[in-house]
Amino acid sequence: MLTATHEVSIKGRMQQVPAFRLDDVVIITKGRFLQIAEIFDEYWLPVGNLPGPYRVLTELQAAQHKPDLFTFAQRVPDTQPRFPFHMELDNVAVIPLSSYEAWFSKQISSASRRNIRASEKKGVIVKEVSFDDEYVRGIMSIYDESPVRAGRKFWHFGKDFQRVWAENATYRERSSFLAAYADGEMIGYLKIVWDEKSAAIMQILSKLKFRERRPNNALLSEAVRLCAEKKIPHLLYESYVYGSKTDSSLTRFKRENGFIRMDLPRYFVPLTNKGRLCLNLRVHRDTKDLIPYWLRGRLIRIRDGWYARRGMKE
Repeated sequence: MLTATHEVSIKGRMQQVPAFRLDDVVIITKGRFLQIAEIFDEYWLPVGNLPGPYRVLTELQAAQHKPDLFTFAQRVPDTQPRFPFHMELDNVAVIPLSSYEAWFSKQISSASRRNIRASEKKGVIVKEVSFDDEYVRGIMSIYDESPVRAGRKFWHFGKDFQRVWAENATYRERSSFLAAYADGEMIGYLKIVWDEKSAAIMQILSKLKFRERRPNNALLSEAVRLCAEKKIPHLLYESYVYGSKTDSSLTRFKRENGFIRMDLPRYFVPLTNKGRLCLNLRVHRDTKDLIPYWLRGRLIRIRDGWYARRGMKE
């Protein structure tokens, strides 16, 4: 059954992986030694469109070349385990919302409130805009500002117009696009993907030279305002922590701006003997998560320094 392929982005590179279609969703398989099947873009799909796990398992069991494992997760705010499979916890960054005023006055730090006010005083204007050529070119100007961001090679640097359009146009029919402007220039953007009871930030990025004007704070503030107006109770921004890196700058940004950690059940179902063995040995997750945090921190600093030196040469 897994005879077709589907294009996915893996570490910033587009690759073809085995896949098949099940109704309106695509099931993909990733990995070389250990092949793990999952619903493509499970996090971004409307929760009502997701097929039941038992149906997916039936299809995978019947496949001629079955994967070793099938993994799936419950969605916000469904935190109570509901399936009798091997379970681990995924964490998601979530802002529980009642109103914009409550978020601004009670859920964010005093520093974030100052940043939002300062951004407005420094002339940053945030608008909801159409997804068109002008917006895509504005995104490209942000991407192409520097080949290095946060000490590492920036995957989006140098992409052509067609690719930037295609990557940012996903789920366009149920997305809102925000742009931050200063001095007549687009300096940041944010994309929100809407579901019935939640919304998720797909991307938020701004120009480094305008960092002191706090455009990301202004963009997030407007995203929260839109959610409150639509009476959306949960705003998501991917993971709260990544692997063993428990206090990254991104996690601090989320914490300062009212995001909390919500742990969701993720299940792993073995389909082959290899899958059962790897699951028993706990070698089914990303290998980088097996590296001790103290060692990983040193390796990250070495990598960041290498990218910084290379970026300066380029």
